[in-house]
Amino acid sequence: MSHKKRDWSNYNKSLVNRGSITLWLSPEAVKSWQAKKVKGRSGRPFQYSDSAILTATIIRHVFKLSLRACEGFLNSIFHLLKSRLKVPCYTQICKRSKKISISKHLLKGKKIRHVVVDATGLKVYGEGEWKVKKHGAGKRRQWRKLHLAIDENSQEIVFSDITTEHVHDTTFIPDIIKNRKGLKRLVMDGAADSSALYKVCWQQGIDLLTPPQKNARLRAEPWLGNRNNRLLEILGLGGDREAKSLWGKLAGYSKRATVESAIARWKALFGYHLKGRLGQTQEFEVIVKSLILNQMKNIGILKN
Repeated sequence: MSHKKRDWSNYNKSLVNRGSITLWLSPEAVKSWQAKKVKGRSGRPFQYSDSAILTATIIRHVFKLSLRACEGFLNSIFHLLKSRLKVPCYTQICKRSKKISISKHLLKGKKIRHVVVDATGLKVYGEGEWKVKKHGAGKRRQWRKLHLAIDENSQEIVFSDITTEHVHDTTFIPDIIKNRKGLKRLVMDGAADSSALYKVCWQQGIDLLTPPQKNARLRAEPWLGNRNNRLLEILGLGGDREAKSLWGKLAGYSKRATVESAIARWKALFGYHLKGRLGQTQEFEVIVKSLILNQMKNIGILKN
């Protein structure tokens, strides 16, 4: 539910509801818990469906549990619910999560016109910043880059992926455009100010809203027409930092704050690091966490 800025009472109630641990097993969940037998497949068949493994993984990340603790938590929940369903072992959750295929493109059935994109770093290895500052780094530090695309209106996550820290922020933009029919505007920071990306968006009829780089010049290419107009607008407002900030508010570039808020929610809920150590598990982890954030957003969010 969306709440207006002054609807503080209902907004507070929605935040309280986010912490609710009311659980139940729907008939559909019970029916799909066991894996279906596949004829003609060699080897031992799966005991649990992909839906069961995904459910266990979601509960693990919501309550910040280790794999073994997740198994014990689910056993306790099923015991309280008096359910006869068996819980997958922690080794099964770990191994099966590497093989479950979930699309990076979320909300496929929803028409989205404006998307905001940004990236942030998540730690895999290494000590905390306090220890490093006081005593120096004792272990190698490794980071991954989280890429998020947010629906500007609903603030839901449209796309999520994880890469190494050296991958550029704009790498996935053509893939997002290809899988988003009806997209009209793409908002991104100054890293997207490149002729190649403007051309890709121009060919698909998408308005790329990004601030021109410092000391930018007018260009003659037809796909840079919007960029030239924005550069003239900034120069008309004074051409300095304050003019650029004012232009951002007038042009709608300030909407980029929605993706920054999503990143803040991500780190507040799941922390600044990844549990997975392999690329497959890390990719699965960020998509599952994105699904969780979308569900929490639907419980209640404050909008201006």
